[in-house]
Amino acid sequence: MKMLGRCAAIVLAVVLLAAPAGAAGPYPPYPPYPSPPPPQTAYPPPRAIDPNPPPLSPMMRAIYAPFYVTGLVLRYGIYYALVAPIEVLNRAITYGVEGGVERHPPSPPPTVPPGPSS
Repeated sequence: MKMLGRCAAIVLAVVLLAAPAGAAGPYPPYPPYPSPPPPQTAYPPPRAIDPNPPPLSPMMRAIYAPFYVTGLVLRYGIYYALVAPIEVLNRAITYGVEGGVERHPPSPPPTVPPGPSS
């Protein structure tokens, strides 16, 4: 009887646990999706920018001149002092001193036919 009592207790537990879930009915409906946000107001068109701005005043030119010269020196000075020699050395190593071009001897000058003698 002990075994029957255990089986009865398990069946009773399953029925008691499953009964409220079955009696609850269907799940409630999902909440509605949020409404889309209102349309954004259109941005105003961008202002027209003059493609040819007025030139700088002489005072601003004098203020900017050292920075401009420094930029040129840094850009071209570093290139021609460091980068260009390395590139030339790399080409000389890769292609040889001739640069990969065969030299042909110059062609002889054309001969001039003798003119009428007088």
